[in-house]
Amino acid sequence: MDADAADYAENDMSTGTRQSASTASLEGRLGDEHGQGLFDQLTDVQFWIKDAQGRYVRVNAALLMNYGFNDTGAVLGKTDRELFAPHLADRYLLDDRAVLAGRPIHGRIELVARPDHSTGWHVTDKIPLRSRAGRIIATAGITRDLHGHSAAAIGDRIGALAPVVELVRATYAEPLDKPLLARSIGRSIRSLERQFTAAFGMPLLGYQRMLRMHQACHWLVTTRRPITGIALDLGYGDHSHFTREFGRLFGVSPRVYRARWAHRADATPASASLPRPVAPR
Repeated sequence: MDADAADYAENDMSTGTRQSASTASLEGRLGDEHGQGLFDQLTDVQFWIKDAQGRYVRVNAALLMNYGFNDTGAVLGKTDRELFAPHLADRYLLDDRAVLAGRPIHGRIELVARPDHSTGWHVTDKIPLRSRAGRIIATAGITRDLHGHSAAAIGDRIGALAPVVELVRATYAEPLDKPLLARSIGRSIRSLERQFTAAFGMPLLGYQRMLRMHQACHWLVTTRRPITGIALDLGYGDHSHFTREFGRLFGVSPRVYRARWAHRADATPASASLPRPVAPR
């Protein structure tokens, strides 16, 4: 190595050493905040950190508001099973296991529940957090509400499917008309199904079923509508078909679900106007 190269290498190592020392010094002086309070200013982004046992150790204001918690004391130190309905908690636990195994989740489009058991579309990212020794010791995540964002902001793969999403949302109680949906974006049925599954992680029929079931949850919790009436309004031919499908997804009957969760929302008269499931715009 010539003299110039040796001097460059020495200077580069010195710069790296100084940067490492500066970082270590700053980290040593920082308190517990580390700038995470900035997440409280993002009203459409939920943020959280959970330890390896799945207990919440950090959450922001948007998460508290989305799920109807009064303050961080209602969440910190608790697990998903203590806070959420079983079908939600089970999905969150599966995610945690994957992330703790070193498999991050990036840009997943999914339905996220609200306190009244209606839903909204979100983009979710979850990553592992490592100790200084490199061992995964926790998980962190954010999920961003897509409601009100333009198709361009959501992304090409979702924006291109916006007409399909709107049609399914407007007609989810009717039989799924795949030829009409395919024509709405100028695709063949097979091409539409491939594109939809790639974007949303579920087939068209599964998406329609999810909309029906989440709407059922909303009605069960927030109204006193008879279960048979809910089944018919969602497009099911009879009470038993609806009950079987609901049980397969949530693990309990509609009647048990209502009894377990109705106390979390004020019941409204059966004649009240009912919201449609939210989809990207």
